[in-house]
Amino acid sequence: MEKIQPWATVCIKLLQGPIYRNNNNDPLWTLLDTWQSDIQRYFAVIGLKVVIDNSDGYAFLSQIDSPDDEENNSFNDETNYSALPKLIKEYPLSPNLSLLCVILREALDQFDASENQSVALVMKQSEIRDRLSSFIPETSDQSKVQAKLDSYLTRLCELTFLRELTEEQTQTFPGEIKDRTFEVRRIIRSKINAEFMEEFKNKLQKLTKDEAE
Repeated sequence: MEKIQPWATVCIKLLQGPIYRNNNNDPLWTLLDTWQSDIQRYFAVIGLKVVIDNSDGYAFLSQIDSPDDEENNSFNDETNYSALPKLIKEYPLSPNLSLLCVILREALDQFDASENQSVALVMKQSEIRDRLSSFIPETSDQSKVQAKLDSYLTRLCELTFLRELTEEQTQTFPGEIKDRTFEVRRIIRSKINAEFMEEFKNKLQKLTKDEAE
């Protein structure tokens, strides 16, 4: 019987989705850091690599696209990576979700540039709605707008771009209307990169210009 490796837990967690460093003494992250080479080799034999961002504290699995994509992979240069089944699913974003992601990414960049003492960017749903309102047409049916925004935010939580905070993690006052609160996770930078933002903004500007003419 094969011996279970000490880094097995990390591999299982990565197969379930992105993992995050909760603090400087996070045991799961310590395992990833200690056994990184072994973990990379383990996934490389099935055409996967672990993308690790130590500065922002997250890691996730990605497909290897070519031999040059991973130095320590177990395939030779003639491996046809495109012929391998896709284990890591890619979820296309709708235009509205893409817009929301761009807004959140910009908010995160502004937060980091401000040298705020807080570790994480925390935003209320009402604040996100205000930022989004300048890009969407006004409507009298605000309940419909709210419902759509709720669904978008829930979807981004499923994609781990956002983490919804519980009432115990946020400050609330008696009688206060519930306003969902989210942490904007820095993994959004790996998905919504500068090239994506530039391309999306250009398309948005063109669309706005066409509608005005």
